[in-house]
Amino acid sequence: MTFSEKFCAKHNVRPEDFEATVLRLSLRPAARLFRPILNLNPDYFAADREFVRGVGRISRIEDFGSEAQDFADHPDGRGFCHQSLGLRISRQRLRKLVRDTLA
Repeated sequence: MTFSEKFCAKHNVRPEDFEATVLRLSLRPAARLFRPILNLNPDYFAADREFVRGVGRISRIEDFGSEAQDFADHPDGRGFCHQSLGLRISRQRLRKLVRDTLA
């Protein structure tokens, strides 16, 4: 079973709501605060959503590292707001969700 399947079953989340739910739970505090403004640009969280989708496909915690590295290297996640201001997903928060779900 994949992380997305187990997460949805464990938290009673519809599969179509997986991405939005995990993104919301994994955002850093500053990103949560400014999310209404950041959402004015519909592509702002594109790299973050892609990260969540990739992590959703893994079935072993050991595979998280390669997804996290892909996120770190993603060109859309290298802007000032993502990097310097931290207005992005938290890899540690997402890793904890994955660990708690797949363990």
